[in-house]
Amino acid sequence: MHSFFLVEGSHTSGSVKTEYAGVHRGVAAAESAIRDYVSEGGFELTPSSGQELSLRVYQQGKPAAKHDLIPLLRLQIPGFAEMGFDDDYDHVGGEPEPDSDADGVDDPELLADMRAEALLEHHGEVGVTVEWHRVLLPALREPLLPEGQSVTVAGRALKFGANWFQD
Repeated sequence: MHSFFLVEGSHTSGSVKTEYAGVHRGVAAAESAIRDYVSEGGFELTPSSGQELSLRVYQQGKPAAKHDLIPLLRLQIPGFAEMGFDDDYDHVGGEPEPDSDADGVDDPELLADMRAEALLEHHGEVGVTVEWHRVLLPALREPLLPEGQSVTVAGRALKFGANWFQD
């Protein structure tokens, strides 16, 4: 049995549920997967109770830890100050930068829409980081999952790397 990290993300938009599962061997690869998930539209800037973004640690094929990543997530969206989320998933920060299109806008709903639009419009420029120092993340024990090998988690076959699902 192999050790690996599993990045899981999901959200529902209307009647469509989008799920992401990324199987990786290192923190850098997991963070890259999180960046791709967020910047490719898999993450809602106003996280609902139904949205998930987590990291599971599997040691030698067995679940060893699960970490909620939403409160650890930091986003740098062009035109806005860095933003994150508190433990209730309410956003913190993200004020308009001076001389940006959103500068001077006071309506919270309009600002939320402008942030979401900027996230999609500038997806390749969005900075996404995780405050890993706030997580007790164990080193993976040998043997690590080989690249190209699939694993089955909760009855679902997942290939090494990115896996996207829509219902």
